[in-house]
Amino acid sequence: MAALASPILSLEASSRPRWAPLPLGCAPSRPRTPHEEATAWIERGSSPVAEPRATAVAPAASAPADPSAWELAGQLASFTPATGRARSQHFTGEMEAEVRINAAAAPYPALGPARALPPGAALVELHYPAGSSEPVTLLAMVKRPAGYDPDGGDWEYLVLTPQGTSTHRGALPLCKRCHADAPHDHLFGGPR
Repeated sequence: MAALASPILSLEASSRPRWAPLPLGCAPSRPRTPHEEATAWIERGSSPVAEPRATAVAPAASAPADPSAWELAGQLASFTPATGRARSQHFTGEMEAEVRINAAAAPYPALGPARALPPGAALVELHYPAGSSEPVTLLAMVKRPAGYDPDGGDWEYLVLTPQGTSTHRGALPLCKRCHADAPHDHLFGGPR
C-alpha cells in the first residue's frame, strides 16, 4: 500500500509527524481596535498588565482580583473635568484630550512646588480622534500609598480601554520616564 502524501504533514516510518512550514501571511491578522492602534507604542516600553515592583506596602483592600479590572472604572462618570478639550502631548499630538479628576485630586490644577496630591488621587486623560465624541483610549494616574514606587512619586500608571479595562498598569517605565521631568509631583498641566 502506498503512503499518503500531504503538503503540510507527512508520516515517517516512526509515525512521528513532521510539519512543513506554512507560507508567511497565509492567515490575515485581525484588524486592531482603535484602543490597540492608539496604544501600540506602550509595548515598546512596558509589558501588558505590568505589576508594580514588590514593596513593603500591602495592596489596597479595594485592589481588584482581576488585574485588568480597574477598581475606579465605576466611578469614572463622577470624575470632574480639570481641563478643556485640547491637543494632547501623548500619541505624538495626533489626538485631542481632556483631563478628568476625582475628588482627592481636586488640588491638581493649582499644584505648585510645595504641593503633592494625596494617596487615592486619580487623574484620567481621555483621548479622542480629532472631531470625535467618543474616546478611543484613556491614560490614568493613581497616587498610591507611600512606598508603592518611591522613585516614581508613588504613582501607578494605567492604560485603559474606553470601558475602563486596563491593558497596562503599574510603574510603567515609559510613563514613569516622561513624568520624572514634570514640574510638580510627577504631573504636567493638562492638554494644550
